[in-house]
Amino acid sequence: MTTHPERGSDTAPSPYRVALGDGVFDTTDLPRTLACELDRYERAILGLEAARQALDWPLFTDFAFARVQGDFCAEGIGELVQAVRDLHATGPAPQARLPVF
Repeated sequence: MTTHPERGSDTAPSPYRVALGDGVFDTTDLPRTLACELDRYERAILGLEAARQALDWPLFTDFAFARVQGDFCAEGIGELVQAVRDLHATGPAPQARLPVF
C-alpha cells in the first residue's frame, strides 16, 4: 500500500491517543451496557481514523476535496472522544429497555 510520505510527521497527539493515555476507553470497572457503548464509540473512532489515513494521500485528483473529507473525519474523532469523556463524567442516560439482538 502506498502511503503519504509525511504521515506521522504531525507532532500533536490526536484526541484519541490522548484519551487512550488517560484511560478513557478502559472498560474494566464499568457496567456492561456502558462498556458496550464505549466499545462502539471506539470502533467508530477507529473507522474514522482509517478513513482519515486513506484520504491522506497526495496524489488524489481532487486533493483539496480529500483533505476536507479527512478534516471531517478528524473532527468526528474529536467529537466522539468528547462524547466518551462526557459519559464518564455523567454516566449513561437511563433507558427503558435495551433491544435484544
